[in-house]
Amino acid sequence: QQQQQQQQEQLSPKVRLGVGVKPSSAQPAELDGGCRSVLRDILRERPVRCVYNERGERHEVVLSMEDALPVAQRSDAVQEFQDILRAHWLKASGRSKEEAASELRRAAGWVTRCWQMVPEAVPRPHDVPPYIAEYELTMLRGGVEPFRPPTLIRRFVSGADAEGLYEACAQAMPWRQAVFRKRNYETGEVTVTGIASNRQDSSYRSLATGIAGLDVALARVRTEFGVADPKAYLLNNWYPDGNTSIAPHSHDFWSAILSFGAPRVFVLDGQPILLGHGDLLVFGTQRHSVPKMPQVKDGRVSVAIFWYPEGGALQPDLQGAIGSVCAGCGDETALLQQAQEDGGRSYCEACWARWSSDRLAEEEEDDDDMLNLAVQLSLMEQ
Repeated sequence: QQQQQQQQEQLSPKVRLGVGVKPSSAQPAELDGGCRSVLRDILRERPVRCVYNERGERHEVVLSMEDALPVAQRSDAVQEFQDILRAHWLKASGRSKEEAASELRRAAGWVTRCWQMVPEAVPRPHDVPPYIAEYELTMLRGGVEPFRPPTLIRRFVSGADAEGLYEACAQAMPWRQAVFRKRNYETGEVTVTGIASNRQDSSYRSLATGIAGLDVALARVRTEFGVADPKAYLLNNWYPDGNTSIAPHSHDFWSAILSFGAPRVFVLDGQPILLGHGDLLVFGTQRHSVPKMPQVKDGRVSVAIFWYPEGGALQPDLQGAIGSVCAGCGDETALLQQAQEDGGRSYCEACWARWSSDRLAEEEEDDDDMLNLAVQLSLMEQ
């Protein structure tokens, strides 16, 4: 009890989600970008009491925007199934029995027994949807890591690069009313209900938005995580306040989510994570959600890259070689970004933003069809 009391005393009443830090008489009413960045960094390091509601249950936890990924909540049967498939992938990747055992935290004899099994014959636990199991087996057969462990990079976009990105996304993206969706547990088929949700979404057919700072961050994600699928696309969600949410669901593809704006709880495999401004979370088929947090008064935008890791070979999109020239202005010194369309020509940051904006304008007539396609392939709500 004494420890709990000390922990509670460490929590400043002003450092709670939904309760802003009000400027005192000695503080300016408005903070410049540098001050906002410093204040945000200070708040990131403080423990935060988070209250969230999901499926009729109220949860209260203490989290920090510096926390590492928590251990997932899985049944023994699900963990066994996942580890068996991963053991076969480790073998195909050239790992020794001892190396596989160490990575999976299993005994060497367990790995030996796994390698004698036929992956397709391993019984599927009820907790793993059939379409997810089949997709992970397809990944294994294609030489791609099944049941990819998630990766969390705090402050992937930080400092001056992160300033104003929430506002830019909220103002510039083609937001539309999101609708409720359901996915068949057996087949994975998505049904669009047409019933209005409490959030808004938008989509882009490629990894370019016309928001220069965001596009640079997306290019980094694509390069650092080897997003090789030429059909990779963006589906973004805008949560204007804590009363907006998305229900637990799973994807049969991979996701890389950039978070901008107010901190929000993100539940991954049953465990809450507090995502802050500029954080990046990359995961595979794990079940996830964004629960309601009624105390949160400010908005959050999630920018999600959706892709199939087995979909094609990576084409480098950032070039720094001597002799590279921007197709827009002719600059030979700038870091360039290569367009998959437009003959593969490369542009500097400023010209890329103009090119992306012009291209999006030309495709405006196709937006309705593209959004419907993205809905069918992406998030669903139960």
